[in-house]
Amino acid sequence: MQTAWIGAMAMGLNFFFGPISSALCDRLGCRVVSFAGALLSVSGLFLTSFIQEAHKMYVTYGLVWGVGSSFSYVSSIVVLGEYFNRRLALANGIASCGGGVGSLVTGPVINYLLASVGWKHSMRILSAFAGLLWIATLIFKPKENLQSTRQRRECTKLFDTSIWKSKAYVLWVTTVAVFQFGYLVPFIHLVRYAEDLGVPKSKGAWLIGFLSITSTLGRVVFGKISDFKFVNRLYPYQFSIFCIGVTTLLCPLVKNYAGLVGYALIFGFFDGCFVGQVAVITADVVGRDKLSQAVGNMFGTMAIPLSLGPPLAGWLHEAFGTYDEAFYIAGSVALFSSLMIFGVNCMIRKQSIARRQLGFKNDSSLSISEAETASDSVYIDTKSQLMLEEEHIFTNKLCKFHCALRTNKKLLVVERETVL
Repeated sequence: MQTAWIGAMAMGLNFFFGPISSALCDRLGCRVVSFAGALLSVSGLFLTSFIQEAHKMYVTYGLVWGVGSSFSYVSSIVVLGEYFNRRLALANGIASCGGGVGSLVTGPVINYLLASVGWKHSMRILSAFAGLLWIATLIFKPKENLQSTRQRRECTKLFDTSIWKSKAYVLWVTTVAVFQFGYLVPFIHLVRYAEDLGVPKSKGAWLIGFLSITSTLGRVVFGKISDFKFVNRLYPYQFSIFCIGVTTLLCPLVKNYAGLVGYALIFGFFDGCFVGQVAVITADVVGRDKLSQAVGNMFGTMAIPLSLGPPLAGWLHEAFGTYDEAFYIAGSVALFSSLMIFGVNCMIRKQSIARRQLGFKNDSSLSISEAETASDSVYIDTKSQLMLEEEHIFTNKLCKFHCALRTNKKLLVVERETVL
């Protein structure tokens, strides 16, 4: 039981530290944060292999590895926004395939290592595999000029709370958090549910494998679909969450192994849309420039319902002797979450109209929260639009002037001439 809580702590911190991870990505860059995450992950796994008492693993595995995985995971999502524009959805879908493939491979590999060399040597071998993350950090090469990147980061707030002023973002995060309440129920309890139906444990374990296969496929398929210009990314996402809700509600009606395989295949395919597109849609809501902070805050918010759902499902099983109630609740919250997306879409459409009235291009790099702030007083005449654009340009130059002042005198002269 104690080891289960250690794993739950590590999983929870992976998301709880999302706001901190994203803030560090903005200030230090994705490469530095990813390198630190790899260092913490390797250290956590390696130190755990020498621990004799389980309570010490709360520190080495739960805390150290949990924080390290958060740094690595968040930075790997944020860095895609710096490299891809037109094909961001597909790139994110392909990059997230590692999770689906990893679910297939790591389970059998870890079981083999445990049976062959024991858990201590297994942890050391896994720490060596985690060290491969250092090689991945070499790919995180900044595309911008290093000097301009340094100046921009110095002018960036460590924790940007302005994203919470966007009603669309608040509703979007709420929608994701509601869905997360029942999201992990099939992943954790589907095998146990199959055992209750008389399915052997060896066959039941394959259900998660089938789910992972179709999830990997779904990430690529929905990534490709979402990149088409005529596709509103919220529509395939909403349809996927709706299908997850319906199939999960119907799962308790299944009483044989073939039906459970069908459920796992369908759930996994539409789950691929959620995993691959949730960060991309977040960028559509807040703008590319605030993607890291928005994703980090979203992860921190969804960590609470994500952690509460599986224990509640286990308690319901103990209370009623069946998983039916747990799947009914998980399916219901997924359906409710899909209905909430109508509100998100309406808010995004409203702010897009406000942007066009202000004369802004309908670009994903622009923040909807900016248009939302301006929508209270829409400028219609050309003179007001020009004044707004001049003020925006002057503000950017003033920020660059301030950053140059903090670096060296040579840059100070250049930036002063630019402003004047």
